[in-house]
Amino acid sequence: MNNRQWYYAHLRWAVMVEGKEGLRKWEDAVHIFLSEDRATAFQRALEIGHQAESGHDEGRRYVESRLAQVVMLECLGANPTEFQISLGSNKAKEQLPFEHVFYPERSEPPPTL
Repeated sequence: MNNRQWYYAHLRWAVMVEGKEGLRKWEDAVHIFLSEDRATAFQRALEIGHQAESGHDEGRRYVESRLAQVVMLECLGANPTEFQISLGSNKAKEQLPFEHVFYPERSEPPPTL
């Protein structure tokens, strides 16, 4: 018997610019996927988020997109495939240096129900 359930994960990446600028903006996306349980779903959300990390040169500065947080993780019940819904980006309101390290593994979101 298949006990997999659908999970909704809201993920957030920080776009970090080397040098004085540091944190430029936040980028958010929603992923919906099947998982056996909440703990496994959280690990899958982290995997999806880390796979989407990227970096590139922008003139003389290096810009990275880093997984910063699993904002929300919800069980949606039973059903069959996974997909992403982009939530766009938000201008950063705080300043973080380029060297800032995020630890999304340390902040599993609490269930809302």
